[in-house]
Amino acid sequence: MNFLIVVLLVVTAVAMFAYRHFLDDILDINLGEYPYVVASADSVDGGTSAITMTRTDSSVVIEYELREGYAYPYVGIKIYLGDGKFQGLDLSNYDSLFVWLKPRNEGSVRLYMRGYDKALYRKNDETSLKFNEIEFTPTREPYPAVFVPQEFRVAGWWVAQNEINVHKARVDLSNIPLIEIQTGTNAPLGYGGMEINRLRFKGKKISQVDLVTTLVALWFVTFLIILIIRFFDYSRERAINKKKQEELKKNLRALEIEKSEYEKSSKEDPLTGCLNRAGFSGVLLREQEKLNRTGLPVSFMIFDIDHFKEVNDTYGHLVGDEVLVNLAKLVQSMIRNTDSLVRWGGEEFVILSDETSIQNAAFLAEKLRKAIETTTLIKQQQVTCSFGVTEMVPGEDPKSFIARADKALYSSKESGRNRVTVATFRRSH
Repeated sequence: MNFLIVVLLVVTAVAMFAYRHFLDDILDINLGEYPYVVASADSVDGGTSAITMTRTDSSVVIEYELREGYAYPYVGIKIYLGDGKFQGLDLSNYDSLFVWLKPRNEGSVRLYMRGYDKALYRKNDETSLKFNEIEFTPTREPYPAVFVPQEFRVAGWWVAQNEINVHKARVDLSNIPLIEIQTGTNAPLGYGGMEINRLRFKGKKISQVDLVTTLVALWFVTFLIILIIRFFDYSRERAINKKKQEELKKNLRALEIEKSEYEKSSKEDPLTGCLNRAGFSGVLLREQEKLNRTGLPVSFMIFDIDHFKEVNDTYGHLVGDEVLVNLAKLVQSMIRNTDSLVRWGGEEFVILSDETSIQNAAFLAEKLRKAIETTTLIKQQQVTCSFGVTEMVPGEDPKSFIARADKALYSSKESGRNRVTVATFRRSH
């Protein structure tokens, strides 16, 4: 029986390690090699814009002239997936989309994931494919630009034009026969161009929920078998002792649960459910050891609520607590499972992000800042936050990078609040 538990422990460890390092599911569309790519322009809608498309070994290059003649002039490319008609590719299981795109000039770009829905599709009418869209400015994104499915939305004009029921107007990536990349809303008229190298969809071959469910079921079945064996053994040999032993096990399990709950409560902030400083210390030690061992970047972000004292003084501490709880929920929903959100004290929070450069941390901080600014955390007033971002340095005393981030936060406050300030490490001479 002990052997079974050891085997299960090994299987669980191997499964979790494999999930983290070897079970990536990656779909690459290298446009230089992909055959089903065509140029498109607003001429199909009565516009006069012109486009030429050429291929290199590794990319598709378009040269274009946006001209007046259509209300929203555009040009772009179409990438047909699957059979190009009804049966596309199921992209719903991927959690990240990487886009290698270099523009020649400023302006936004639209990326459409065109979805097939049998109930909405009209025969030989490509416009009835659902427009799951995202619009971004390439010069303001990292290269490659990275997006998650939650950032897509269904185009409002398409919903209105096709009189789509609100329950059907949801993002659905389960059948995508067509991807389009077009010039965006604020693309300037005149000559321009862009080079698109490839698209990459990244996810896991098995979802985390399925993996955990399988492991839990395996453990459950194994323990059930063990309990049955013990039941028959004790029935034959120790009928009296069996009852006492089972009672002892029951009490032991209750104590373990109580201990586990106590340990958990001692490391969590009771109001927001975030880690507290005690819980953060273990995470920090682990990330410092990993940083010293691997050299992979670790970013440290500190932020607090602007004018929080005024909220408490004006509306009371219950409303202040509501701000803290809702802020923690919003931030937790936007960071990775591997990131650690900590209530640092009062209205201050910390995010520790492993394998994250200071540039990506600054990008995340700006994303969080905008989301907080535009989200109704309490009905009484708008809430904003100020951020200080830095990156840990191998062998650095925690007091040093915490002070550096705190100084950056102070700078954000001094500069008017509701902003992000980045502090880089500078060696003293």
